[in-house]
Amino acid sequence: MSEIYQVFSRYDQQACQGELNFRFCPNCANPLELTLYDGRVRPVCPACGFIQFINPAPAVAILVVRGDQVLLGKRSGSPDTGKWATPSGYIEFDEDFLSAAIREVKEETGLEVEIRAILNVASSFISPKYHFFSVYLLAHVIRGELAERSDLVELRWYPLGQPMPELAFKEDEMMIARYSQGLTTGLPVDPRYARLSNVKSN
Repeated sequence: MSEIYQVFSRYDQQACQGELNFRFCPNCANPLELTLYDGRVRPVCPACGFIQFINPAPAVAILVVRGDQVLLGKRSGSPDTGKWATPSGYIEFDEDFLSAAIREVKEETGLEVEIRAILNVASSFISPKYHFFSVYLLAHVIRGELAERSDLVELRWYPLGQPMPELAFKEDEMMIARYSQGLTTGLPVDPRYARLSNVKSN
């Protein structure tokens, strides 16, 4: 998989776009009405004016490398329980994406890393429940010992360029393949936010 891809879709988004609509307003509890707004039919509250926008969740995925190896973990939760993936997670409201990546790696693996580059950004339409906009980052280990956590129940280093376990996401498969083939070096990152010493504790 040597080509670069930035949109990954497992299903027809248009056919399922109504599945996540609210029925009642989260602000005032009035029934919502489907209304044309900004060129789309959206749930709108006729009482208080609330409009439900369904947006992808911002996330980070981290290619943690050590020499000629990449770190993968077996997923314990949805989606794709039991398959393997890079460390990843949601960006919190008050977080920048670089700090979020460092935090997620620490939480999921016990390792402290430094972010070295931005490798890609990708839109992922996995299911009506899981829409992600992910920033893929390259990280190197600074210190720490592998420690399995709740999100990744098994952690292993795999040689780059060799067969990988069954991966949960095509996005991971592409980034690992491109990196192992020397096809991506990435964009530079802001060092003020790419080191653990600058990450705010949650």
